[in-house]
Amino acid sequence: MSADQRLKDALRLIIEDRDGKDPGPGNERWFGTTAVHPYNWEELGYAEYFYRRDTMLVRTEDVELVLGALREEPLGRGKEDPEGPIIPEEVAIDRLPVVEGVTGLVWRYGRNPRSVEAGRPGVFGGREFPGEPNGRYDDSDPLSTPVVLDRLDRSIGEGVARPCAALPLNGNGHPCPASEPAEVPSSSVTPIPPISSGICCGKHGWDGRGVLVGVVDGGLVEATTHQWPWMEGVYGDPDPAALPGHPIGAYSCHGTFVAGCVRTTAPQAEVCVKRAKEIDWRLYGGMAYEYEIVQRMSDLLDLGADIIVCEFDGATRHHLPLHTFDAFYRNRLRHLNVTVLAPAGNDETHLPTFPAAYTWTVGVGALTADGNSRAHFSNYGHWVDVYAPGEDLVNAFGTGKYKCEESPYEERTFAGLANWSGTSFSTPLVAGMIAARMSGTGENAPQATEAVLRFARSQAAPGIGPVLQPHQICGACHQPCQHSCGCSCGH
Repeated sequence: MSADQRLKDALRLIIEDRDGKDPGPGNERWFGTTAVHPYNWEELGYAEYFYRRDTMLVRTEDVELVLGALREEPLGRGKEDPEGPIIPEEVAIDRLPVVEGVTGLVWRYGRNPRSVEAGRPGVFGGREFPGEPNGRYDDSDPLSTPVVLDRLDRSIGEGVARPCAALPLNGNGHPCPASEPAEVPSSSVTPIPPISSGICCGKHGWDGRGVLVGVVDGGLVEATTHQWPWMEGVYGDPDPAALPGHPIGAYSCHGTFVAGCVRTTAPQAEVCVKRAKEIDWRLYGGMAYEYEIVQRMSDLLDLGADIIVCEFDGATRHHLPLHTFDAFYRNRLRHLNVTVLAPAGNDETHLPTFPAAYTWTVGVGALTADGNSRAHFSNYGHWVDVYAPGEDLVNAFGTGKYKCEESPYEERTFAGLANWSGTSFSTPLVAGMIAARMSGTGENAPQATEAVLRFARSQAAPGIGPVLQPHQICGACHQPCQHSCGCSCGH
């Protein structure tokens, strides 16, 4: 199948309003839906990044600077700078609630329909809505987010204002997993990789006990926690795309599979799955807005998480970091002994994705099933911190029928397990290894992380980089090791 067709199949889930569901009472609906840059992606055959329409995010201290630049008459008149202000004075600019330290500015399709229908002025001036209620346009007109940001960059500098990014589940630039979930023979009830014994150097306790690993994903299939012993005690928000008695939806069961991967390397860790609500109530789009993801990460910090696995990750405009994640680190994370991990992505590219490329996160790439090579789909580059197995893993999944969203578009039947591939799944294996080391040594998360990564660097593979195998739970441990241990301490 061509890459073009794969891209079209994936974007169909995001752009088409398949669900058509109302958000329900108490939830505000906004006009803004996710758009793709470039707007003519279908003609070009690629997508650079995804964003919330007619929305920008700025640091709160820069709001006045940005508003001034948006409303003022440009000095130059020419092809590069159309006449008139970037956003005319009469167009309403409103505020979008985001996170502490970041302000969302919205106009046109970013606004709340109730405000538009009532003719209420924007918080930052103006009252007009220069658009059609159905929002059908090609995102290339003068008020589209990419055009507005391009003009702002020329006026006040690149990146002062940034899009509100829509980040894909599965951690990649175009929102496809490395593979769709495959059926597992009913006779198989063992995860791949196998569950760790929690024994290292002849000592018990290398199992993650007492460590809370939080996962930000699409939710949890609760039935699996009763079906499989290694899933017992995992808890979190329910996965709305995998309801009992209903077909298994696209991208559903992802958080369940990830939680199971944590438990393979840290079988006694406490695991909590938080659901980041999907863009525009589209359950099968596999995306969430950056501020929603950060809010769920913050919730996990409130619960006392030691390790956070952020499963949303993607390409950004001009490969710039995200204002909301910057604020999250500045205001909360840097003061805590917590480790954040994110998948590097499945696009076979060296270009950075966020949050994986942050220096304060552990970006994880994928190895082949035999652990000897980088998986063909895995992103790579100096910004990827470590590689772990991510091909043909087997773990907990939903029960029921699943219709493939990519060619051959076949129907598959699952009975609680799936075979799946992606950097999304190599990431929780590493998170579990860090948790196991914490319980085995008494180290905090940053200390255990550094020890594990130090060991990975010590056995870096040519042409790949730092690598880890699931059984190497004790990393840089220097205690004498039994010959039968099979761990990484050295014999």
